[in-house]
Amino acid sequence: MKLRRDERTETDGDPITCEVEVIPGLEQVAAAELHSRFRKRVTVLPAIKEGLLPILFDGDLRALLDLETVLAVYGQRWFPVPRPKALLGHAYFTTLLSMIDAVRELHRPDAFRSFRISAAGQDSSVLMRLRETLERETGLEDVSDEGDLLIRLRRPLDRDDGWDVLLRLSPRPLSARSWRVCNLVGALNASVAQAMVRLCQPQPDDAVLNIACGSATLLIERLLFGPTRAALGCDTDPEALACAHANVQASGFSTISLADWDAGKLPMPDACIDTVLADLPFGQLVGSHDRNLALYPRLLREAARVTIRGGLFASLTQDMRLWEGIIADAAADWTLDAVLPIKMPSGGGHLHPRIYLLRRK
Repeated sequence: MKLRRDERTETDGDPITCEVEVIPGLEQVAAAELHSRFRKRVTVLPAIKEGLLPILFDGDLRALLDLETVLAVYGQRWFPVPRPKALLGHAYFTTLLSMIDAVRELHRPDAFRSFRISAAGQDSSVLMRLRETLERETGLEDVSDEGDLLIRLRRPLDRDDGWDVLLRLSPRPLSARSWRVCNLVGALNASVAQAMVRLCQPQPDDAVLNIACGSATLLIERLLFGPTRAALGCDTDPEALACAHANVQASGFSTISLADWDAGKLPMPDACIDTVLADLPFGQLVGSHDRNLALYPRLLREAARVTIRGGLFASLTQDMRLWEGIIADAAADWTLDAVLPIKMPSGGGHLHPRIYLLRRK
């Protein structure tokens, strides 16, 4: 397996060096999943850059493809070369090809049809030659966007010399779930949804309510984590509900129920829900700040009514000042357990929402 960092110290028993890409702000959630799944088989190294967790992994790389709170996992190797041009040398290029073969062996034979190199100086003659040589030797098509095999070249984050080569272990990001057959504008990233689910300490006897459920990302991710006593989602937008039905059907979780209910006036008895989940409209891509002024207080009051004592409510919004003021006003009903600022990619830039975890008093 030619994915290790430095062949000068390589032995057959060495763990493999990988880099786990996560939503910035969710590093601890992802590290907890790694430890929970792999225990002594994984060592999470100190992070040097936000959103990146370097790890040493002693196990079958296929197991890393099941991670749910991460964006992607890359096999990583350091090359003691002064410039990327040296990667075209016979010994280094043979090592690079063996890394590519190791990643392709993790999947069915037709999983990779194209590749893309992400590096500074994309149009340089050196990288053009490297791409041409890789295309010829691997049989994969060189593309400029959305390649199946993603290869990243960069200077190492923890040293000045050499170059790192990173290969994504999957043809698509791990956060691109197979159940998502319908995608709404502003739909929640699945790895963020999974993190919100895990913050709520899920139990198999929980009754879970997803208010303003949109395309049902939070509900499906809750069922991916494990079974529930009940899983309910509500929204008043017909397009959102139709999208949610399509995704739920694709997920195979027939126990999820969806309803056309107003989140501020739920036809449910008091204290019947253990966990409430909500990707609130930010007032940007979806909704508006003026609408949130009326929606947020109604929604929080109704959530308090239907949530049991000690129940948890995880929400996400970028309309932070409004939501935090409403939470403060509802201090008689809720305790604020945690706030997680995160950074989500959006349209070439980033959004900076926060996850709020409330506990019913």
